[in-house]
Amino acid sequence: MSVTHKESGSKIVFVTVGTTQFDELITQVLHPNTLEHQILEDDGYTHLVLQIGLGVEPPIPISRRIQISCYHFKENISSDMEKASLIISHAGAGSCLEALSVAKPLIVVVNQKLMGNHQLELAEKLHSEGHVYMCYPETLKTTIVDFRTTKLQKFPRNNPVAFSAYLEKLMGFQK
Repeated sequence: MSVTHKESGSKIVFVTVGTTQFDELITQVLHPNTLEHQILEDDGYTHLVLQIGLGVEPPIPISRRIQISCYHFKENISSDMEKASLIISHAGAGSCLEALSVAKPLIVVVNQKLMGNHQLELAEKLHSEGHVYMCYPETLKTTIVDFRTTKLQKFPRNNPVAFSAYLEKLMGFQK
């Protein structure tokens, strides 16, 4: 079940793994140190919405101040991204591009278990251009802390042709 409203003053973290299984990401987000000890709760986040794809539904910890919900899939996750104050996503191109299109802070978490890891290349390039924060599941907590003090560059949007050309250039497909 997802959060379907944004109350005044609420801060939402939206986590997505896309259509894959990335239990390591979900486990790190739900770790007590991430939720309570000077990270999400201390930063004033009030809701944590997890889109877990093919993953196993995790045990939801009890948090003093953060309302946690999760779901596997839904037709469209755009509304969850638009409501979010922070998006944490796997490094799949579709999820990254959708998150960047709503102009919210984005932490991209690379799944190191993928073979031929194009996700790593995309995440590294978007990070080097200053559009996203990039990390691995084991460095997520540190990245969330660092995110507080770093400013991201705006990503080009609303022009599919320009965006496609930008993505091709970003990935080195264009000269």
